[in-house]
Amino acid sequence: MPGQIVIINGTSGSGKSTAAELFQKRADDYWLLYGIDHFLAGTQPAQYGHHGPKSHEGIYAEAADPALPNGPLRWRFGPKGVQAFATLHEWLAAASRQGCNIIFDHLLLTDPPVLEDCVRRLAGLPVLLVTLKPPFEVLESRVAKRAMDKKLPVDILGDDAVARIVDRLSRLRPWFYQSIYANTVSDIEIDTSQHDPISVCEMIEQRLAEGPGLAFDRLRRTQDPAAAA
Repeated sequence: MPGQIVIINGTSGSGKSTAAELFQKRADDYWLLYGIDHFLAGTQPAQYGHHGPKSHEGIYAEAADPALPNGPLRWRFGPKGVQAFATLHEWLAAASRQGCNIIFDHLLLTDPPVLEDCVRRLAGLPVLLVTLKPPFEVLESRVAKRAMDKKLPVDILGDDAVARIVDRLSRLRPWFYQSIYANTVSDIEIDTSQHDPISVCEMIEQRLAEGPGLAFDRLRRTQDPAAAA
């Protein structure tokens, strides 16, 4: 029997990492825990991330509107970025096929097609898709209160890494919100300005008790109508 996959989707500040960690702590069953922050900060080489010198081969940020070079940014993927996310989704699939339950917090972007790739690679596996979506102004307030407490590889990113990263992330945030929440198909959508992490976990647990998630199947049929046959 494949293991259950729970994907918690949302932008930075939505509460997805906190909810995933709390869910694992509350669970009686065996659940693996992984997330997009683990992947981007701890697995992918820093020089290929969107703050690194080889970002155009991996994940890079560019002006969302070419006419506004100092305005909002968006992500693009180079060949290593495409390869990395494909590998990440294959890891999720492999965990489930080994019979392990896994909860994963993600950035299911619609462009680049992270969501599409994830849906395709997890075909035939039990997936519950949870979207955490507080209002944009709540996200802005939460992120503004965060401290940059991660140890940064300044030998790769430069001594001014913190200032550049804070600026880049603030300019990426509007696009992240748009790209991640462009998909309106989920098994559960939760406004985390109205529900605390414990409530989020209780809602996920209740939905799992009701039966398999349906969102990925619906998205798969949208991507490939032949899959419905």
